[in-house]
Amino acid sequence: MDDSLGLKFLCSLEFALLRRLKPMSYEFYGQVPAFYPKLFPNNPDGSTCQSPWEHSSMLEYFLLDAEEFFDQTPKAGDKVSSGIWLEPNPKTNDEMPLVAKAVQLPDDQLITIQVIQEEYAERVRILRKARMELVERRKISNALNSFKKKALFDSMTKLYNRGSFMEILQEQVDKFGAYTPTMALFIIDVDNFKTVNDTLGHLVGDSVLVQVSELLRTSLRKNDYPARFGGDEFTVVAPDTNIEQSHKLAEKLRHRIQTHDFNTGDIAVTISVGYTTYRAGETIENYIRRADKALYDAKQMGRNVVCFRDPWLIDDEEVAGVSI
Repeated sequence: MDDSLGLKFLCSLEFALLRRLKPMSYEFYGQVPAFYPKLFPNNPDGSTCQSPWEHSSMLEYFLLDAEEFFDQTPKAGDKVSSGIWLEPNPKTNDEMPLVAKAVQLPDDQLITIQVIQEEYAERVRILRKARMELVERRKISNALNSFKKKALFDSMTKLYNRGSFMEILQEQVDKFGAYTPTMALFIIDVDNFKTVNDTLGHLVGDSVLVQVSELLRTSLRKNDYPARFGGDEFTVVAPDTNIEQSHKLAEKLRHRIQTHDFNTGDIAVTISVGYTTYRAGETIENYIRRADKALYDAKQMGRNVVCFRDPWLIDDEEVAGVSI
């Protein structure tokens, strides 16, 4: 992080700074302002709280906006604000007016949390304004609450879980055409995964899934959506991706897995990939079914293969994959 005088000065003010390490992962940076431990208790080991949104529903709400902002590759200096809200202080039964911002720096990404010093009457006005904004955004709030109940991410792999992925896929289908002219869907299966579990144990099997997940995540663009679909099966929806680009991406994923050392001895870890592109007007069920058939093709061709199903051919027709 830039250690400039300006940043040092910022750290000395009543700002709490959280530096983004990766999606949904932050570390506290700089001095701890007096208000911060009053609202967000330290970790059991005494270290400063790295995830204040676990103690604040408003911060949890803002974090999703912040993550979306950072994933859009903003320019240095770009920022997005939460607006002001009143955070209850569990120790004093009063409320603190706070504002949070997501800020893009040249080399880092920050979330800042600041106390807004206001008179009581001004706090009432702020609270009224916040309530009006919440009423106007009722539909978004209800959708968010539903999203939270399902939980966004798979606990082991940290990828989107199946429920989240289905909602994301539906959103992308709804935007298809004007906003998303092309879109690819990949279904990925770890070859002979049962052999890994049976021979080396489930802990090694879990490690393989975590490593595969990280390789998928680091091989994709920021606007691609990888998910754990269940067991050893993964999915990726890639907006703005045509057939040629889809094949290159599928081969890239297959090659990265094949050449990675999973520390499984003589048991090779590879993947089979089935992929297709979206046909305007079709249901997501049909879209997924076609990608799943492409995966079946890859398995039938001997595994460690990518196969494509053309959305414009009838169900029983297929386009052969490339066997490695």
